[in-house]
Amino acid sequence: MNMKLSALPIGIAAAFILVFSCMHIVPAGHRGVVKIFGDVQDQPLPEGLHFLNPFARVVDFNVRFQSATATRAEGGTSDLQEVFEDITANYAYDPAHAPYVYNNFGDDADIETKFIVPALYESFKAVTSQYTAEQLVTQRAKVSQDIVQKLQSKLSKYHIIVSDINVQNFHFDTQFAAAVRQKVVAGQNRLTAEQQLETAKITAQQKIVEAEGQAKAIAIQAEAIQQQGGHEYVALEAVKKWDGHLPQQWSGAAIPFVNFTTQK
Repeated sequence: MNMKLSALPIGIAAAFILVFSCMHIVPAGHRGVVKIFGDVQDQPLPEGLHFLNPFARVVDFNVRFQSATATRAEGGTSDLQEVFEDITANYAYDPAHAPYVYNNFGDDADIETKFIVPALYESFKAVTSQYTAEQLVTQRAKVSQDIVQKLQSKLSKYHIIVSDINVQNFHFDTQFAAAVRQKVVAGQNRLTAEQQLETAKITAQQKIVEAEGQAKAIAIQAEAIQQQGGHEYVALEAVKKWDGHLPQQWSGAAIPFVNFTTQK
């Protein structure tokens, strides 16, 4: 009887050990790659708790977005200028194909070193050869998009998803880079000069319109004066401006507004 009671806790402990050995929790951002006697199973395990074959072993494979950098990637433009840049690609492994990626390429460090970074160098070189040096500077967003597409076409067969790349500035030979900057500045100055010229033309046209309007007003006023008697109009305007005082000294000249002529 005592032997049976002492064997009971041992059995329970063994059962717990067996249950726990069949359990596995796949962490967030991973897929479980199941191996049974070294054979990789096709179906990955999603995140969460799983009960497994006691002989199964699970590798937690990272499927989060990661980054890989091609340091000083070099290329040549269509106008035969050397260009180089550090490029970072953001990528992730297709979760549905995690067992395939692991089975064929090993862990993710090996995949990045052996496949992703070399493909990034090749994509940079292939795309920059299709642009002039000036276009690389002025169409950077388009160039980046083309590099992503080129890189994705190379890595899709490995079930690797490329989200985007980061390109800060394209670097050229020092003298050529200075020439490109001068050309860009000259273009901006030319645009500014054209805008200023257009503004000056509009201002001149406005002045012409105003002058024409004033000339027409003067012509109309002159015609009205002639029709109404020019001398009387001039005398009337002089009276409006007279301060009401006669000159204290008179040299014999006609006194304004005083007409000594008498009718007989």
